[in-house]
Amino acid sequence: MKRFPQFAASVLTLAFASAIAASSASATFHEMSIREVYPAGDSSYVELEMWAGGQNFVGGHHLVAYNSAGSQTENFKFAANVPNGANQSTIVVADTGYPVTFDEMPAADETDPSLDLSPGGGAICWVEGSPPDCVAWGNFNGAASLPSPTGSPVAPSGVPAGMALRRSIAAGCPTLLERTDDTDDSAADFALVSPEPRPNSVSPSAQTCLPPRGQEGGGTTGGKSGSGAPQTTLRRKPGKRIRDRTPTFGFASDEPGATFQCKLDRKPFRPCRSPFTTKPLALGHHSFRVRARDESGKLDPSPASYGFRIVAKK
Repeated sequence: MKRFPQFAASVLTLAFASAIAASSASATFHEMSIREVYPAGDSSYVELEMWAGGQNFVGGHHLVAYNSAGSQTENFKFAANVPNGANQSTIVVADTGYPVTFDEMPAADETDPSLDLSPGGGAICWVEGSPPDCVAWGNFNGAASLPSPTGSPVAPSGVPAGMALRRSIAAGCPTLLERTDDTDDSAADFALVSPEPRPNSVSPSAQTCLPPRGQEGGGTTGGKSGSGAPQTTLRRKPGKRIRDRTPTFGFASDEPGATFQCKLDRKPFRPCRSPFTTKPLALGHHSFRVRARDESGKLDPSPASYGFRIVAKK
């Protein structure tokens, strides 16, 4: 059994069979994302991480779990707000086997065997996010049931025993979890790792990155990391649910003379121009990405991305 150090993250295992009184209707709970998922039956956990300070007013709000077919299996409601509301702080929601499996864990605030995530396939969504945040894994094929796109599931053969799924924070500012780290494609955003939810007992190692050129006085950023690479912006995009099988995208760069490369779904990046109209696409979820390339050959390390769904015409 692998042993882990003491974690001071707020660990909540939530009872869903009984009614739970909602707390204050504060809006400061939405600027966070799913950072790590451990789908392992009654040892499962989900780690949320804040990408802005003061997001710990989560009382009465929900994580929702789905099975591989997209049917809702649980609706987890926070009983109360949690401590540790600093930027990059974490919240861990866990099942009853979590402290037993990992040893040296703090006692759970509540215990219930409801967070029973299958390693073979499923999805979990933080539904009150802005926008909602979902991740799917294994043989999940129920994307139409979710409040946010998941793209291709991560670990399509299932999550191996003893492994977790962790979000990459490489996009934009590579030391901070931020909105741009969610591209609505689980296979691109998450990777298999050893389970290790981050404690709040120590200060996060995250560092604020430099702002894009021309915004040096603007505070925090979600764009460039100060590398001199170009920044790409989507200026035209279709709706989230469309019937047009050949949608059009418009985009631009902050550097004059930049060229662009586009990517649809799992296909490789190819040269493109704005506006870009796709070839006829199949019904279902799709993801579009575009990155700028400046005259020196540098590529935008955080391509602009957009997920959408094509539905049948009436």
